[in-house]
Amino acid sequence: MRWASVPIALVVVALVGCQPADDAAEPQVGADTQPPRTEAASDGTITGEPWRLVSIRRPGAAEEAIGAEPTYTVEFGADGRYSGRAHCNSFTGAYELSSPGALRIRAGAATLAACAEPSIADEYLRALASATGYRIDGEELRVAYAASGELGFARQPRQAAAAPEVGRTFVYDCDGDVSFTVRTGPGEVALWAPASLGGAYQVLSLTRSASGARYEEGGTVYWNKGDLATFEHGGRSFIDCRSNPRKVPWADAARRGATFRALGNEPAWYVEIFPERLAMVTELGTKRTELPHGGPTVEGGRTTYRAAADGSEATVVIDRRACADSMSGEGFEAAATVTFENRTWVGCGRFL
Repeated sequence: MRWASVPIALVVVALVGCQPADDAAEPQVGADTQPPRTEAASDGTITGEPWRLVSIRRPGAAEEAIGAEPTYTVEFGADGRYSGRAHCNSFTGAYELSSPGALRIRAGAATLAACAEPSIADEYLRALASATGYRIDGEELRVAYAASGELGFARQPRQAAAAPEVGRTFVYDCDGDVSFTVRTGPGEVALWAPASLGGAYQVLSLTRSASGARYEEGGTVYWNKGDLATFEHGGRSFIDCRSNPRKVPWADAARRGATFRALGNEPAWYVEIFPERLAMVTELGTKRTELPHGGPTVEGGRTTYRAAADGSEATVVIDRRACADSMSGEGFEAAATVTFENRTWVGCGRFL
């Protein structure tokens, strides 16, 4: 993993593949053959405040305590979405409770910064990706993963709103189908207004605020309070705009110069197409292959890119037609078929 060489230390965003290796086999949970059944598991208490990782028991090994720093967290929302921190990275996606005590982590997105050692960020993400079940023990959450591994979590009370950490991207959806993109820096933020408001790019400086974090430059204001934000831009005010983590990978790809991005599931993958190259990301976001292409071939509503280098080849076929994600059901403007490493990958995408 590495930092991308882009303005304000932009982080490469990758999908977190989240399917068990063998769907045909009944998953094991800890030493049991069936997921643990508890009242806590059935009444939804997995949701609420974030959980902080406090221990890990790797398959075939003894339990090991995990310190408070660096932090590894996960939060399960009542809407079926999860999010969290893996040391210096953040992640988000969807989860499913198919039966009492059964837990499946679905495909999502994670930043891929190179965290300072020692770090178990990669191991933590892989463990969550192979989760098979959970149980609540008092104030502790136990998540079973792989054949016999287990992650132990403790509740982490929410902290009061503070300035967003440096090096993160946020996309806020406001009323009227308006979305602002914000990238945090030391004492400042970069802000991209939507195309409907002129698409201006500005750098705003941190200013005094009685609560939350407030940034201003000229007549433009960004005021963040937790997951909500207020924007003042072009003489207009947008209040209670809500953070939308699902849009972040697309916003980051566009600002890195990508013109098209597509993703798929089982296993999770994504591809980003740039003017002279494409990047194919597989294996839980840990394998990134970049290949130069010779430009698009357009035939009606179909666009094809062919790329090759150092013995690797990839073909991306984009069809301009409605496409729905196989996991979330989210709608996209194009269908994408990728031929790569002797496999065919099918998914949906958007032009950026």
